[in-house]
Amino acid sequence: MDQPVHESYLKAKSLLETVTQWQLKGLLEYWLEIHPKTHLPARNDLDPIHIPKLLPYVTMTDVERNPFRLRMRLVGTAVNSAFGKDFTRKYFDEVFPNYETAQGYKQRREVADTGLPAHYFGQGALRYNLDFKSVEWVLLPFASDGETVDIIISTISYGRE
Repeated sequence: MDQPVHESYLKAKSLLETVTQWQLKGLLEYWLEIHPKTHLPARNDLDPIHIPKLLPYVTMTDVERNPFRLRMRLVGTAVNSAFGKDFTRKYFDEVFPNYETAQGYKQRREVADTGLPAHYFGQGALRYNLDFKSVEWVLLPFASDGETVDIIISTISYGRE
């Protein structure tokens, strides 16, 4: 008997219809391609060689539990450029004042807790070095055990690429 399709896969498929930027669409399509469909993909399923054009826009965030903390494992060059500094290997609570109220933190917490992808489009609350009207991002969960989210990969567009 076939196992049901994992809810994260179905949610990501639906997000393909709502994202507007090529970076988000590209990462979503790749994530769906490597998704095992019955459980969350693991970080080992991802091969960066398949998404070279997306890498400047990608952020990988480690999810630590007990206590809950988010650590930016990898931050793409376009993201670092937008902020004017490199956040690689830093914790959210180290670099963002009032981080717990930021949309990006709240969504990452939700993705970590639910295992479901998230999408955001709107005004960015953080200070960037760019002149833009909106930001858009997608957050996608990975789980070494197929269930407990331990890494979140995201891609962002500042609405001008």
